[in-house]
Amino acid sequence: MLELYHWEPNGLFLKPLIALHEKETAFTSHYFDAGKLEQLADDFPTNAEAFLNLEREGPLLVAFGTLISSTFFMLEYINDALPGIDLKPGTAYQRYRMQAWGQKTALMVAPAVCALGSATYLAKTLTASEAAAVRSSIEGIEPMERRELWLAVIDDRYGTTALQSMRDRLRAPVASMEQTLCTSRWLAGDQYSVADIDAYAMLKPLPSLAPDVVNEKATPAITDFLATMHDRPAVRKAMAMARTDHPERCFVPGCEASRWG
Repeated sequence: MLELYHWEPNGLFLKPLIALHEKETAFTSHYFDAGKLEQLADDFPTNAEAFLNLEREGPLLVAFGTLISSTFFMLEYINDALPGIDLKPGTAYQRYRMQAWGQKTALMVAPAVCALGSATYLAKTLTASEAAAVRSSIEGIEPMERRELWLAVIDDRYGTTALQSMRDRLRAPVASMEQTLCTSRWLAGDQYSVADIDAYAMLKPLPSLAPDVVNEKATPAITDFLATMHDRPAVRKAMAMARTDHPERCFVPGCEASRWG
């Protein structure tokens, strides 16, 4: 039995939804509002691995009683454990490329995307009472870094200079993806893989969050990649699971940048 605890189909939460629909497998959906910290409820599944996971706020996959966190690992598990389309490329070198892109996306792209999205949308939509409730909820949570990420949002600490710095840090990994997609159909080679699902979920918000970094003129290959991914039936099914009018505005402060990366 597969159970997925997830929020709106955006960012980190979009990845496993796409993979599960690619596999055309049944799963139980447990929807929660990460922006309201429902992931801190007493009955929300957790373990040491999830607690230490740098993505912090979810999603979580419960596979036959075992809790799996960290979305790239989750994608690999979904591929390896379930029948259907093979989302790993065939050669050892292509699998290396898939893993390398997963690491680069997690360390260099995801933290900036989550921060930009939270500063752009979450910080602007929280009412005073909601911000107070969040502050009360996070007072005792550990580690400190997780708490600080939330405080940066509710205290609106992100100024224009800081946000532009985040966009500028995206230029190098985005340029690397653009170069790869100019010479390869998919990130790991000629075969669609979990690396593409992983990257798509992080690249998808950037035309609006960082239009100076991702746009048709500067990144035509990425623009084509986003359009190709958008047209996949699994992506459309994942997006159809939205419960709000604007899932693209649903962000939380994770993913935390690795302290060891």
